[in-house]
Amino acid sequence: MDVRHACSALFLLLMILGGTPLCLAGAEGRDISDLEVLSHDWRPDEVWGLIGKTKFVWRATVRNNSDRRKRVYVYYDLLDAENVPAARAVANRYIDPHQKIEIISDSYIISSFLPKIKNSRVTLKVGFPN
Repeated sequence: MDVRHACSALFLLLMILGGTPLCLAGAEGRDISDLEVLSHDWRPDEVWGLIGKTKFVWRATVRNNSDRRKRVYVYYDLLDAENVPAARAVANRYIDPHQKIEIISDSYIISSFLPKIKNSRVTLKVGFPN
């Protein structure tokens, strides 16, 4: 029996016995209601003229209001007038209980998109994103 068949058999056995499969066991730990975005901003940085891109630096301050340490994925979007993302960046960090952290990172945007940016947003996810 290969590994794939063994995992499938284990999954079925757990379902029959009423157990929670490992792939679903962490789902309840993905609640973001106790995470809070305190502030966020961004700024254009270095222009890479030869490839037509501009580096941008973004910052988000996030607080963990829970009693558990959480691994937080912070997605930063630069939005046009219709709130459509023109650029996206992501970073992740662990946040201890009742602590706040500041995440500073950078990414790139096509330079001709910069004048179209009207807003930005932060989206949080907990655990390994799907």
